[in-house]
Amino acid sequence: MVPMAETKDKRRTTMVPVTTMEEVPILTDEELAALRAALKEAEAQIQTGNYTEYDQKTFRERLLRIYRGRGR
Repeated sequence: MVPMAETKDKRRTTMVPVTTMEEVPILTDEELAALRAALKEAEAQIQTGNYTEYDQKTFRERLLRIYRGRGR
């Protein structure tokens, strides 16, 4: 069994499937700029309270639904 991750403030953790080494393309300057702009927009939405809090049950159900091919 894989040991649980240590967190500084003893938060709850959850297990998620991951892949180890995967080759991905390097972003172009335009793609990188678009990514940074999207991240800034997301941060601004969070600052205004426009976000959904993490819910372990909902996350798990959504993840399983995606992996079982029933959509997002």
